[in-house]
Amino acid sequence: MTHSRSREKSTTAVNHRTNSLKSPENSTLPITKTITKSAETHRLFSENDEIALLKTLSQSPNNNGLRTGNFTDAQIANKLKKLKEKYHKLARSKSQIKTPHDGEIYEIGRKIWGRNAAKGKELLVVEEENHDEDEDVNLDDFSFLVNEMTMVFQRNEYCKEGLRKLGKKKLMEMNEKWMELKLKESELMMNKTQLYHENLKVVVEGSKE
Repeated sequence: MTHSRSREKSTTAVNHRTNSLKSPENSTLPITKTITKSAETHRLFSENDEIALLKTLSQSPNNNGLRTGNFTDAQIANKLKKLKEKYHKLARSKSQIKTPHDGEIYEIGRKIWGRNAAKGKELLVVEEENHDEDEDVNLDDFSFLVNEMTMVFQRNEYCKEGLRKLGKKKLMEMNEKWMELKLKESELMMNKTQLYHENLKVVVEGSKE
């Protein structure tokens, strides 16, 4: 009897461990769901935001109304760029349209970027070309310009903030002008030094006579 009870307890313990391993409580699914929800939480634009943005763009030929909500111009420009890429992907292969959201992007996108879109509907997104999409600017790449401008402005941070808003294209143009000027100044200094040397040589030789 004692041995029989021991075997029963042993069998029960094994079954309990086996069931514990199979239990949904120990499954990795809840962890996966948690990760998915966390990713959704950090998503900047919801699907409704994307559709609203496309509808606004399709109805506003001059980009009026795009600068609304809690999004910056750069965020809106970046999102529209991605939506345009997605539309063209869906247009190339209709089989890629797998959700109602994909279908909406395709239908609205066709009015904006499709072959039969009204003239003028394919717009510059938030003046993208003029402002370089408010992209991040590293002022270290424009050292000639920055060094000269910060010498003029007492508040360096105010000056740097203003420079960043100009965009890379304009900064590059301004920096090149300062670089050319600095090269000319260096050449002038070399000529000046050489002239000093020649004059001193003449003076020294003249004093020996």
